[in-house]
Amino acid sequence: MGLALQGEKIARNRFTGEKIENGSFMLCDFSGADLTGTEFIGCQFYDRDSRQGGNFSRAILKDASFKSCDLSMADFRHANALGIEIRECRAQGADFRGTSFMNMITSRTWFCSAYITKSNLSYANFAKVVLEKCELWENRWHGAQVLGASFSGSDLSGGEFSGFDWRAADVTQCDLSNAELGELDLRTTDLQGVKMDSHQAAQLLERLGIAIIG
Repeated sequence: MGLALQGEKIARNRFTGEKIENGSFMLCDFSGADLTGTEFIGCQFYDRDSRQGGNFSRAILKDASFKSCDLSMADFRHANALGIEIRECRAQGADFRGTSFMNMITSRTWFCSAYITKSNLSYANFAKVVLEKCELWENRWHGAQVLGASFSGSDLSGGEFSGFDWRAADVTQCDLSNAELGELDLRTTDLQGVKMDSHQAAQLLERLGIAIIG
């Protein structure tokens, strides 16, 4: 059995750089903790009884990794998450407002780094989050809140976008190939530089009453 903690406030350096498999962290408070390079594999952070997730607010999650974890309802607000990996996780309702995936080089030059793939992001909150040129493929985005978010240049391929407000976020230069595009409307969404396959393009044009021949 993995480590099992309940209702604990996690000391700042307790898990820095550690590898933790099959752990259970019910109602644990990781706020402000330094989890630089920490790996969580198959860990549970969501408490079903209280319907509360792990608290990672203001944590340092630089190069931290979550694989096959339950991050439902997790609070990532104002965390430093440059280089974070979230792969094959449940993250429904997770709150990423104010999370930084950005490395500022100067006041005007910066880059983002994040790998969020094959995860359930339904109803997660990405309002005003900047996740540009990142790996964000094969995620489920149903009902995610993305008002003011920028995904420009990111790989969103293979995603499921039912119940997704395309007008609310910047998706220019994104790869949308093989994605289920939900209610995407060519008339109201800026698709400059977007990549999609011919089947998707034909579907979008058909919605405008344009028949594709050949």
